[in-house]
Amino acid sequence: MKKQRTIVVVGGAQSGPTAAARARETDDGARIVLIERATEVSYAAAGLAHHLSGEVPSLAELNRETAELFRSFYDIDVRTGVEVSRIDAKQRRVEAGGETLEYDALIYALGADSVVPALLDGASNVFRFRTLKDLEGIVSGIDAGKRRIAILGGGFFGVEAADGLLRRKCEVVLVEQGPRLLSSFSPTVSGMASAELGKLGARVLTGATLADVQRSGTQVTALVLASGERIPVELVVATAGIVPRTELLRHAGAKLLRDGSVAVDERMRSSLAGVYACGVCASVEHAVTGKRALVAQASIADKTAQIAGANAAGAKHKMPPVLGTAILRVGELVCARTGLSLEGAKKGVALTRVHAPSHDPWFPASSPISIELLHDSKTGRLLGADLAGQQGVDKRVDVLATALSGGLTVDELASLDLAYAPAFSAARDPVNVVASVAAATKRGLAQAVSPAELNRARGELVLVDVRANGSALAGAIRLPLSALRARFGELPGTGRLVFVDESGRGGYLAARIAVQRGRAQAGYLSGGLRSLELELEQGAQ
Repeated sequence: MKKQRTIVVVGGAQSGPTAAARARETDDGARIVLIERATEVSYAAAGLAHHLSGEVPSLAELNRETAELFRSFYDIDVRTGVEVSRIDAKQRRVEAGGETLEYDALIYALGADSVVPALLDGASNVFRFRTLKDLEGIVSGIDAGKRRIAILGGGFFGVEAADGLLRRKCEVVLVEQGPRLLSSFSPTVSGMASAELGKLGARVLTGATLADVQRSGTQVTALVLASGERIPVELVVATAGIVPRTELLRHAGAKLLRDGSVAVDERMRSSLAGVYACGVCASVEHAVTGKRALVAQASIADKTAQIAGANAAGAKHKMPPVLGTAILRVGELVCARTGLSLEGAKKGVALTRVHAPSHDPWFPASSPISIELLHDSKTGRLLGADLAGQQGVDKRVDVLATALSGGLTVDELASLDLAYAPAFSAARDPVNVVASVAAATKRGLAQAVSPAELNRARGELVLVDVRANGSALAGAIRLPLSALRARFGELPGTGRLVFVDESGRGGYLAARIAVQRGRAQAGYLSGGLRSLELELEQGAQ
Protein backbone atom coordinates (compact mmCIF):
# COMPACT_ATOMS: atom_id res chain seq x y z
CA MET A 1 0.00 0.00 0.00
CA LYS A 2 1.27 3.46 -0.94
CA LYS A 3 2.43 5.54 2.02
CA GLN A 4 0.33 8.64 2.60
CA ARG A 5 2.23 11.80 1.73
CA THR A 6 2.13 14.68 4.23
CA ILE A 7 2.37 18.18 2.79
CA VAL A 8 2.59 21.21 5.07
CA VAL A 9 1.81 24.61 3.56
CA VAL A 10 3.11 27.60 5.52
CA GLY A 11 1.21 30.80 4.72
CA GLY A 12 -2.23 31.81 3.50
CA ALA A 13 -3.45 34.86 1.51
CA GLN A 14 -3.24 33.93 -2.19
CA SER A 15 -0.27 31.64 -2.76
CA GLY A 16 -0.57 29.19 0.14
CA PRO A 17 -4.21 28.23 -0.52
CA THR A 18 -3.56 28.00 -4.26
CA ALA A 19 -0.60 25.68 -3.67
CA ALA A 20 -2.63 23.57 -1.24
CA ALA A 21 -5.52 23.25 -3.71
CA ARG A 22 -3.18 22.27 -6.54
CA ALA A 23 -1.47 19.71 -4.29
CA ARG A 24 -4.88 18.19 -3.56
CA GLU A 25 -5.71 18.03 -7.29
CA THR A 26 -2.43 16.20 -7.84
CA ASP A 27 -2.64 13.77 -4.92
CA ASP A 28 -6.14 13.15 -3.60
CA GLY A 29 -4.86 10.85 -0.87
CA ALA A 30 -2.28 13.18 0.65
CA ARG A 31 -2.58 14.70 4.10
CA ILE A 32 -2.35 18.45 3.56
CA VAL A 33 -2.02 20.93 6.43
CA LEU A 34 -2.29 24.68 5.79
CA ILE A 35 -1.02 26.98 8.54
CA GLU A 36 -1.83 30.71 8.54
CA ARG A 37 -1.20 33.18 11.34
CA ALA A 38 -4.13 35.46 10.38
CA THR A 39 -7.80 34.69 10.91
CA GLU A 40 -8.54 34.60 7.15
CA VAL A 41 -6.98 31.86 5.11
CA SER A 42 -7.31 33.52 1.71
CA TYR A 43 -8.32 36.88 0.29
CA ALA A 44 -8.02 38.90 -2.91
CA ALA A 45 -5.20 41.34 -2.17
CA ALA A 46 -5.56 42.83 -5.65
CA GLY A 47 -9.04 44.02 -4.68
CA LEU A 48 -8.02 46.22 -1.74
CA ALA A 49 -8.08 49.45 -3.76
CA HIS A 50 -11.46 48.60 -5.20
CA HIS A 51 -12.99 48.30 -1.74
CA LEU A 52 -11.42 51.64 -0.85
CA SER A 53 -13.07 53.20 -3.90
CA GLY A 54 -16.46 51.70 -2.99
CA GLU A 55 -16.65 49.67 -6.21
CA VAL A 56 -16.53 46.47 -4.15
CA PRO A 57 -18.79 47.46 -1.23
CA SER A 58 -18.34 44.40 0.98
CA LEU A 59 -15.12 43.01 2.42
CA ALA A 60 -16.75 39.61 2.20
CA GLU A 61 -16.44 39.81 -1.59
CA LEU A 62 -12.66 39.75 -1.16
CA ASN A 63 -12.79 36.80 1.22
CA ARG A 64 -14.83 34.17 -0.60
CA GLU A 65 -12.37 31.28 -0.17
CA THR A 66 -12.85 30.66 3.53
CA ALA A 67 -11.14 28.15 5.78
CA GLU A 68 -14.35 26.13 5.83
CA LEU A 69 -14.35 25.91 2.03
CA PHE A 70 -10.83 24.48 2.03
CA ARG A 71 -11.75 22.03 4.80
CA SER A 72 -14.96 20.77 3.23
CA PHE A 73 -14.24 20.96 -0.50
CA TYR A 74 -10.49 20.26 -0.62
CA ASP A 75 -10.23 18.15 2.56
CA ILE A 76 -7.35 20.31 3.81
CA ASP A 77 -6.52 20.65 7.50
CA VAL A 78 -6.62 24.45 7.80
CA ARG A 79 -5.20 26.03 10.95
CA THR A 80 -5.73 29.79 11.19
CA GLY A 81 -4.44 31.98 13.99
CA VAL A 82 -1.37 29.73 14.20
CA GLU A 83 2.18 30.83 13.50
CA VAL A 84 5.11 28.62 12.48
CA SER A 85 8.06 29.28 14.79
CA ARG A 86 10.70 26.93 13.34
CA ILE A 87 11.48 24.75 10.35
CA ASP A 88 13.83 21.81 10.84
CA ALA A 89 14.68 20.90 7.26
CA LYS A 90 17.01 18.03 8.18
CA GLN A 91 14.36 16.24 10.23
CA ARG A 92 11.54 17.53 7.98
CA ARG A 93 9.59 19.02 10.87
CA VAL A 94 7.86 22.32 11.59
CA GLU A 95 6.96 23.75 14.96
CA ALA A 96 3.67 25.63 14.98
CA GLY A 97 1.37 26.63 17.81
CA GLY A 98 3.18 24.44 20.30
CA GLU A 99 2.93 21.37 18.07
CA THR A 100 5.55 19.61 15.95
CA LEU A 101 4.46 18.40 12.53
CA GLU A 102 6.45 16.05 10.33
CA TYR A 103 6.24 16.46 6.57
CA ASP A 104 7.32 14.83 3.34
CA ALA A 105 7.14 18.13 1.50
CA LEU A 106 6.79 21.69 2.73
CA ILE A 107 5.51 24.64 0.70
CA TYR A 108 6.71 28.01 1.96
CA ALA A 109 4.30 30.83 1.05
CA LEU A 110 4.72 33.50 3.71
CA GLY A 111 4.80 36.36 1.21
CA ALA A 112 6.18 39.74 2.23
CA ASP A 113 5.72 42.54 4.73
CA SER A 114 5.24 46.21 3.88
CA VAL A 115 8.05 48.54 4.88
CA VAL A 116 6.89 50.98 7.58
CA PRO A 117 9.35 53.69 8.69
CA ALA A 118 10.40 53.33 12.32
CA LEU A 119 9.22 56.91 12.92
CA LEU A 120 5.65 55.63 12.62
CA ASP A 121 5.97 52.73 15.07
CA GLY A 122 3.12 52.44 17.54
CA ALA A 123 0.81 54.92 15.83
CA SER A 124 -2.82 53.77 15.79
CA ASN A 125 -3.72 55.71 12.63
CA VAL A 126 -0.92 54.23 10.47
CA PHE A 127 -1.84 51.25 8.29
CA ARG A 128 -0.15 48.97 5.82
CA PHE A 129 -1.99 48.16 2.59
CA ARG A 130 -1.72 44.38 2.35
CA THR A 131 -4.44 42.62 4.35
CA LEU A 132 -8.17 42.77 4.99
CA LYS A 133 -7.42 43.92 8.53
CA ASP A 134 -5.40 46.84 7.15
CA LEU A 135 -8.27 47.69 4.84
CA GLU A 136 -10.82 47.50 7.60
CA GLY A 137 -8.79 49.95 9.69
CA ILE A 138 -8.44 52.45 6.86
CA VAL A 139 -12.14 52.36 5.95
CA SER A 140 -13.19 52.65 9.60
CA GLY A 141 -11.05 55.77 9.92
CA ILE A 142 -12.56 57.29 6.78
CA ASP A 143 -16.10 56.48 7.97
CA ALA A 144 -15.24 58.27 11.23
CA GLY A 145 -14.46 61.42 9.23
CA LYS A 146 -10.68 61.06 8.83
CA ARG A 147 -10.29 62.01 5.19
CA ARG A 148 -6.91 63.80 5.16
CA ILE A 149 -4.63 60.94 4.17
CA ALA A 150 -0.92 60.62 3.36
CA ILE A 151 0.38 57.67 1.35
CA LEU A 152 4.05 56.76 1.76
CA GLY A 153 5.42 55.15 -1.37
CA GLY A 154 4.64 55.62 -5.05
CA GLY A 155 4.87 52.05 -6.31
CA PHE A 156 1.96 49.87 -7.48
CA PHE A 157 0.25 49.66 -4.11
CA GLY A 158 0.74 53.36 -3.37
CA VAL A 159 -0.73 54.49 -6.69
CA GLU A 160 -3.62 52.02 -6.44
CA ALA A 161 -4.35 53.17 -2.88
CA ALA A 162 -4.31 56.79 -4.06
CA ASP A 163 -6.71 55.98 -6.89
CA GLY A 164 -9.12 54.23 -4.52
CA LEU A 165 -8.99 56.98 -1.90
CA LEU A 166 -9.52 59.72 -4.49
CA ARG A 167 -12.59 57.91 -5.79
CA ARG A 168 -13.80 57.95 -2.20
CA LYS A 169 -13.36 61.75 -2.20
CA CYS A 170 -10.49 61.80 0.29
CA GLU A 171 -7.78 64.46 0.42
CA VAL A 172 -4.61 62.63 -0.66
CA VAL A 173 -0.93 63.47 -0.47
CA LEU A 174 1.38 60.85 -2.00
CA VAL A 175 4.99 60.98 -0.77
CA GLU A 176 7.64 59.16 -2.81
CA GLN A 177 11.32 59.16 -1.88
CA GLY A 178 12.52 58.39 -5.40
CA PRO A 179 12.59 60.82 -8.33
CA ARG A 180 9.28 59.54 -9.78
CA LEU A 181 6.30 57.28 -9.24
CA LEU A 182 6.09 53.74 -10.63
CA SER A 183 9.83 53.34 -11.09
CA SER A 184 9.44 50.06 -12.99
CA PHE A 185 7.62 51.96 -15.76
CA SER A 186 9.24 54.31 -18.26
CA PRO A 187 9.65 57.94 -17.21
CA THR A 188 6.99 58.92 -19.76
CA VAL A 189 4.33 56.59 -18.38
CA SER A 190 5.15 57.34 -14.75
CA GLY A 191 4.89 61.05 -15.59
CA MET A 192 1.47 60.51 -17.15
CA ALA A 193 0.33 58.64 -14.03
CA SER A 194 1.57 61.45 -11.79
CA ALA A 195 -0.24 64.04 -13.90
CA GLU A 196 -3.46 62.01 -13.78
CA LEU A 197 -3.32 61.81 -9.98
CA GLY A 198 -2.88 65.57 -9.95
CA LYS A 199 -5.98 66.01 -12.11
CA LEU A 200 -7.93 63.91 -9.62
CA GLY A 201 -6.89 66.24 -6.81
CA ALA A 202 -3.95 64.43 -5.27
CA ARG A 203 -0.76 66.20 -4.31
CA VAL A 204 2.21 64.17 -5.53
CA LEU A 205 5.60 64.77 -3.90
CA THR A 206 8.61 63.02 -5.41
CA GLY A 207 12.17 63.17 -4.12
CA ALA A 208 10.60 63.63 -0.68
CA THR A 209 12.10 62.02 2.44
CA LEU A 210 10.30 61.59 5.76
CA ALA A 211 12.45 63.19 8.47
CA ASP A 212 10.13 63.33 11.48
CA VAL A 213 6.51 63.06 12.61
CA GLN A 214 4.31 64.99 14.99
CA ARG A 215 1.98 63.10 17.33
CA SER A 216 -0.94 63.63 19.62
CA GLY A 217 -1.22 60.62 21.90
CA THR A 218 -1.18 57.50 19.71
CA GLN A 219 -2.08 59.45 16.57
CA VAL A 220 0.30 60.85 13.98
CA THR A 221 -0.94 64.36 13.21
CA ALA A 222 1.69 65.52 10.73
CA LEU A 223 4.58 64.27 8.61
CA VAL A 224 7.71 66.40 8.51
CA LEU A 225 9.80 66.10 5.36
CA ALA A 226 13.55 66.63 5.04
CA SER A 227 12.74 69.81 3.15
CA GLY A 228 11.13 71.15 6.31
CA GLU A 229 7.61 70.95 4.94
CA ARG A 230 4.91 69.86 7.39
CA ILE A 231 2.02 67.76 6.04
CA PRO A 232 -1.04 67.54 8.35
CA VAL A 233 -2.60 64.05 8.33
CA GLU A 234 -5.45 62.10 9.87
CA LEU A 235 -4.48 58.72 8.41
CA VAL A 236 -1.24 57.35 7.00
CA VAL A 237 -1.06 54.44 4.54
CA ALA A 238 2.41 52.87 4.30
CA THR A 239 3.23 51.32 0.91
CA ALA A 240 6.95 52.14 0.72
CA GLY A 241 8.16 48.79 -0.61
CA ILE A 242 8.09 45.23 0.68
CA VAL A 243 10.45 42.83 2.42
CA PRO A 244 10.12 39.07 1.76
CA ARG A 245 9.20 37.14 4.90
CA THR A 246 11.97 34.57 4.58
CA GLU A 247 13.53 34.61 8.06
CA LEU A 248 12.27 31.10 8.89
CA LEU A 249 13.94 29.68 5.80
CA ARG A 250 17.12 31.63 6.42
CA HIS A 251 17.36 30.16 9.92
CA ALA A 252 16.67 26.72 8.43
CA GLY A 253 19.70 27.14 6.15
CA ALA A 254 18.01 27.95 2.84
CA LYS A 255 19.79 29.98 0.19
CA LEU A 256 18.37 33.47 -0.28
CA LEU A 257 19.06 36.01 -3.00
CA ARG A 258 20.34 39.53 -2.37
CA ASP A 259 16.79 40.93 -2.47
CA GLY A 260 15.78 38.55 0.35
CA SER A 261 13.72 36.23 -1.84
CA VAL A 262 14.11 32.46 -1.74
CA ALA A 263 16.45 31.01 -4.34
CA VAL A 264 14.48 28.30 -6.18
CA ASP A 265 14.92 26.26 -9.34
CA GLU A 266 12.46 25.91 -12.22
CA ARG A 267 10.40 23.42 -10.18
CA MET A 268 10.14 25.96 -7.31
CA ARG A 269 12.43 23.84 -5.12
CA SER A 270 14.51 25.70 -2.56
CA SER A 271 18.03 24.65 -1.61
CA LEU A 272 16.53 22.57 1.24
CA ALA A 273 15.43 19.05 0.39
CA GLY A 274 11.66 18.69 0.26
CA VAL A 275 11.05 22.44 0.67
CA TYR A 276 9.32 24.41 -2.07
CA ALA A 277 8.68 28.17 -2.11
CA CYS A 278 6.12 30.25 -3.96
CA GLY A 279 4.37 33.60 -4.01
CA VAL A 280 5.78 37.01 -3.14
CA CYS A 281 8.85 35.61 -1.39
CA ALA A 282 10.21 33.33 -4.12
CA SER A 283 12.50 34.30 -6.97
CA VAL A 284 11.53 33.84 -10.61
CA GLU A 285 13.54 33.96 -13.83
CA HIS A 286 13.03 36.93 -16.14
CA ALA A 287 12.43 35.85 -19.74
CA VAL A 288 14.53 38.63 -21.28
CA THR A 289 17.45 39.02 -18.87
CA GLY A 290 17.62 35.40 -17.69
CA LYS A 291 18.27 36.63 -14.14
CA ARG A 292 16.33 35.51 -11.08
CA ALA A 293 14.72 38.07 -8.78
CA LEU A 294 11.58 38.86 -6.82
CA VAL A 295 8.71 40.05 -9.03
CA ALA A 296 5.85 41.02 -6.71
CA GLN A 297 2.81 40.46 -8.90
CA ALA A 298 -0.33 38.48 -8.08
CA SER A 299 -0.50 36.65 -11.41
CA ILE A 300 3.11 35.48 -11.08
CA ALA A 301 2.57 34.49 -7.45
CA ASP A 302 -0.39 32.39 -8.57
CA LYS A 303 1.68 30.59 -11.22
CA THR A 304 4.49 29.82 -8.77
CA ALA A 305 1.94 28.47 -6.28
CA GLN A 306 0.44 26.15 -8.86
CA ILE A 307 3.88 24.77 -9.76
CA ALA A 308 5.01 24.39 -6.14
CA GLY A 309 1.74 22.75 -5.09
CA ALA A 310 1.71 20.22 -7.91
CA ASN A 311 5.40 19.31 -7.50
CA ALA A 312 5.18 18.97 -3.73
CA ALA A 313 2.50 16.35 -4.43
CA GLY A 314 4.66 14.40 -6.87
CA ALA A 315 4.38 16.19 -10.22
CA LYS A 316 7.34 17.49 -12.22
CA HIS A 317 6.11 20.77 -13.66
CA LYS A 318 8.41 23.65 -14.58
CA MET A 319 7.92 27.34 -13.92
CA PRO A 320 8.53 29.22 -17.19
CA PRO A 321 10.41 32.54 -17.19
CA VAL A 322 8.26 35.63 -16.63
CA LEU A 323 8.03 39.02 -18.31
CA GLY A 324 6.75 41.06 -15.39
CA THR A 325 3.68 42.05 -17.38
CA ALA A 326 1.66 44.51 -15.30
CA ILE A 327 -1.30 46.85 -15.57
CA LEU A 328 -2.96 49.35 -13.26
CA ARG A 329 -5.61 52.03 -13.33
CA VAL A 330 -4.98 55.67 -12.38
CA GLY A 331 -8.18 57.65 -12.72
CA GLU A 332 -9.13 57.51 -16.40
CA LEU A 333 -5.61 56.43 -17.37
CA VAL A 334 -4.48 52.83 -17.77
CA CYS A 335 -0.75 52.11 -17.46
CA ALA A 336 0.80 48.80 -18.52
CA ARG A 337 4.17 47.29 -19.25
CA THR A 338 5.89 44.03 -20.16
CA GLY A 339 9.43 42.75 -20.58
CA LEU A 340 12.62 44.72 -20.20
CA SER A 341 12.53 48.24 -18.81
CA LEU A 342 14.35 51.14 -20.40
CA GLU A 343 16.55 51.50 -17.31
CA GLY A 344 17.45 47.82 -17.49
CA ALA A 345 18.41 48.01 -21.15
CA LYS A 346 21.99 47.66 -22.38
CA LYS A 347 23.80 48.92 -25.45
CA GLY A 348 22.30 47.90 -28.76
CA VAL A 349 18.73 48.47 -27.58
CA ALA A 350 16.53 50.84 -29.56
CA LEU A 351 13.44 52.68 -28.31
CA THR A 352 10.52 53.57 -30.56
CA ARG A 353 7.67 55.85 -29.44
CA VAL A 354 4.24 56.35 -31.00
CA HIS A 355 0.90 57.82 -29.95
CA ALA A 356 -1.71 55.96 -32.00
CA PRO A 357 -5.52 56.07 -31.77
CA SER A 358 -7.21 53.37 -29.69
CA HIS A 359 -9.70 52.90 -32.54
CA ASP A 360 -10.69 54.73 -35.73
CA PRO A 361 -10.53 58.46 -34.97
CA TRP A 362 -13.84 59.09 -36.72
CA PHE A 363 -15.65 56.70 -34.34
CA PRO A 364 -16.76 58.30 -31.03
CA ALA A 365 -14.50 58.23 -27.95
CA SER A 366 -11.26 57.44 -29.78
CA SER A 367 -8.23 58.42 -27.69
CA PRO A 368 -4.45 58.01 -28.10
CA ILE A 369 -2.46 55.10 -26.74
CA SER A 370 1.16 55.97 -26.00
CA ILE A 371 3.50 53.05 -26.67
CA GLU A 372 7.24 52.85 -26.08
CA LEU A 373 8.75 49.76 -27.66
CA LEU A 374 12.18 48.39 -26.78
CA HIS A 375 13.85 46.18 -29.36
CA ASP A 376 17.29 44.95 -30.40
CA SER A 377 18.66 47.53 -32.82
CA LYS A 378 20.28 44.86 -35.03
CA THR A 379 17.96 41.85 -34.96
CA GLY A 380 14.74 43.70 -34.24
CA ARG A 381 13.82 41.21 -31.52
CA LEU A 382 11.18 42.64 -29.21
CA LEU A 383 12.49 43.25 -25.66
CA GLY A 384 9.88 45.25 -23.77
CA ALA A 385 7.10 47.81 -23.92
CA ASP A 386 5.42 50.50 -21.83
CA LEU A 387 1.92 51.74 -22.61
CA ALA A 388 -0.57 54.30 -21.34
CA GLY A 389 -3.99 55.44 -22.50
CA GLN A 390 -7.66 55.49 -21.67
CA GLN A 391 -8.91 52.63 -23.84
CA GLY A 392 -7.58 49.40 -25.27
CA VAL A 393 -4.32 49.34 -23.30
CA ASP A 394 -5.14 45.98 -21.75
CA LYS A 395 -5.43 44.05 -24.99
CA ARG A 396 -2.36 45.73 -26.52
CA VAL A 397 -0.09 44.87 -23.60
CA ASP A 398 -1.29 41.26 -23.76
CA VAL A 399 -0.51 41.11 -27.49
CA LEU A 400 2.97 42.49 -26.81
CA ALA A 401 3.55 40.07 -23.93
CA THR A 402 2.57 37.18 -26.18
CA ALA A 403 4.85 38.45 -28.92
CA LEU A 404 7.70 38.70 -26.42
CA SER A 405 7.10 35.14 -25.27
CA GLY A 406 7.16 33.98 -28.87
CA GLY A 407 10.43 35.78 -29.63
CA LEU A 408 8.89 37.93 -32.38
CA THR A 409 10.82 40.68 -34.13
CA VAL A 410 9.44 44.13 -34.87
CA ASP A 411 9.07 43.12 -38.54
CA GLU A 412 6.91 40.15 -37.56
CA LEU A 413 4.95 42.26 -35.10
CA ALA A 414 4.30 44.89 -37.78
CA SER A 415 2.57 42.29 -39.97
CA LEU A 416 0.67 40.55 -37.16
CA ASP A 417 -2.96 39.96 -38.16
CA LEU A 418 -5.00 41.65 -35.43
CA ALA A 419 -8.75 42.14 -35.19
CA TYR A 420 -10.22 45.27 -36.74
CA ALA A 421 -13.56 47.02 -36.43
CA PRO A 422 -13.93 50.81 -36.08
CA ALA A 423 -15.19 50.62 -32.48
CA PHE A 424 -12.20 48.52 -31.35
CA SER A 425 -9.17 49.45 -33.41
CA ALA A 426 -7.92 51.19 -36.52
CA ALA A 427 -7.15 49.28 -39.70
CA ARG A 428 -3.55 49.52 -38.60
CA ASP A 429 -3.60 48.63 -34.91
CA PRO A 430 -1.41 50.65 -32.50
CA VAL A 431 0.73 47.53 -32.06
CA ASN A 432 1.25 47.32 -35.83
CA VAL A 433 1.98 51.06 -35.94
CA VAL A 434 4.74 51.08 -33.32
CA ALA A 435 6.27 47.91 -34.79
CA SER A 436 6.20 49.38 -38.32
CA VAL A 437 8.03 52.51 -37.14
CA ALA A 438 10.54 50.38 -35.23
CA ALA A 439 11.13 48.18 -38.26
CA ALA A 440 11.67 51.21 -40.50
CA THR A 441 14.17 52.66 -38.03
CA LYS A 442 16.00 49.33 -37.82
CA ARG A 443 16.35 49.27 -41.61
CA GLY A 444 17.83 52.77 -41.54
CA LEU A 445 15.01 54.40 -43.51
CA ALA A 446 15.11 57.36 -41.13
CA GLN A 447 16.86 58.18 -37.88
CA ALA A 448 14.75 58.47 -34.75
CA VAL A 449 15.73 61.31 -32.41
CA SER A 450 14.57 60.97 -28.81
CA PRO A 451 13.15 63.95 -26.90
CA ALA A 452 16.19 63.84 -24.58
CA GLU A 453 18.61 63.85 -27.53
CA LEU A 454 16.73 66.74 -29.14
CA ASN A 455 16.94 68.79 -25.95
CA ARG A 456 20.66 68.05 -25.54
CA ALA A 457 21.64 68.94 -29.11
CA ARG A 458 18.97 71.48 -29.96
CA GLY A 459 21.45 74.19 -30.98
CA GLU A 460 23.18 71.83 -33.41
CA LEU A 461 20.00 70.69 -35.19
CA VAL A 462 17.84 72.25 -37.87
CA LEU A 463 14.32 71.70 -36.58
CA VAL A 464 11.49 71.64 -39.11
CA ASP A 465 7.90 71.72 -37.87
CA VAL A 466 5.79 69.96 -40.52
CA ARG A 467 2.39 70.51 -38.90
CA ALA A 468 -0.17 72.44 -40.92
CA ASN A 469 -1.77 74.24 -37.99
CA GLY A 470 -0.93 75.73 -34.61
CA SER A 471 2.05 77.73 -33.41
CA ALA A 472 5.39 76.52 -34.69
CA LEU A 473 7.80 74.90 -32.23
CA ALA A 474 10.16 77.53 -30.82
CA GLY A 475 13.32 77.73 -32.92
CA ALA A 476 11.89 75.57 -35.70
CA ILE A 477 11.26 76.32 -39.37
CA ARG A 478 7.58 75.95 -40.27
CA LEU A 479 7.14 73.94 -43.47
CA PRO A 480 3.94 71.84 -43.70
CA LEU A 481 4.40 68.25 -44.84
CA SER A 482 2.02 68.77 -47.77
CA ALA A 483 4.34 71.46 -49.16
CA LEU A 484 7.68 69.86 -48.28
CA ARG A 485 8.44 68.34 -51.68
CA ALA A 486 7.70 71.56 -53.54
CA ARG A 487 9.56 73.81 -51.10
CA PHE A 488 12.37 71.50 -50.00
CA GLY A 489 14.96 73.87 -51.52
CA GLU A 490 14.03 76.51 -48.95
CA LEU A 491 15.63 74.48 -46.16
CA PRO A 492 19.25 75.21 -45.12
CA GLY A 493 21.74 73.26 -47.19
CA THR A 494 23.85 72.25 -44.18
CA GLY A 495 23.11 70.94 -40.71
CA ARG A 496 21.21 67.88 -39.56
CA LEU A 497 17.49 68.17 -40.33
CA VAL A 498 15.10 66.90 -37.67
CA PHE A 499 11.41 66.95 -38.53
CA VAL A 500 8.73 67.24 -35.87
CA ASP A 501 4.97 66.83 -35.80
CA GLU A 502 2.37 65.96 -33.20
CA SER A 503 2.79 62.18 -32.97
CA GLY A 504 5.92 61.29 -34.98
CA ARG A 505 4.28 59.82 -38.08
CA GLY A 506 4.45 63.04 -40.11
CA GLY A 507 8.00 63.68 -38.95
CA TYR A 508 9.02 60.22 -40.13
CA LEU A 509 7.46 60.75 -43.57
CA ALA A 510 9.22 64.11 -43.86
CA ALA A 511 12.56 62.54 -42.91
CA ARG A 512 12.07 59.91 -45.63
CA ILE A 513 11.58 62.67 -48.18
CA ALA A 514 14.75 64.38 -46.98
CA VAL A 515 16.82 61.19 -47.04
CA GLN A 516 15.79 60.52 -50.62
CA ARG A 517 16.86 64.06 -51.52
CA GLY A 518 20.39 63.49 -50.30
CA ARG A 519 20.14 64.46 -46.62
CA ALA A 520 21.22 61.05 -45.27
CA GLN A 521 21.40 62.19 -41.64
CA ALA A 522 17.85 63.56 -41.57
CA GLY A 523 15.84 62.40 -38.58
CA TYR A 524 12.48 62.78 -36.90
CA LEU A 525 11.38 63.37 -33.33
CA SER A 526 10.41 59.92 -31.97
CA GLY A 527 6.85 60.11 -30.68
CA GLY A 528 6.55 63.69 -31.92
CA LEU A 529 5.76 66.74 -29.84
CA ARG A 530 3.53 64.64 -27.60
CA SER A 531 6.59 62.72 -26.35
CA LEU A 532 8.57 65.95 -25.99
CA GLU A 533 5.74 67.47 -23.95
CA LEU A 534 5.53 64.42 -21.69
CA GLU A 535 9.29 64.46 -21.09
CA LEU A 536 9.22 68.15 -20.21
CA GLU A 537 6.33 67.54 -17.78
CA GLN A 538 8.28 64.71 -16.16
CA GLY A 539 11.38 66.88 -15.81
CA ALA A 540 9.35 69.64 -14.17
CA GLN A 541 8.05 67.39 -11.38
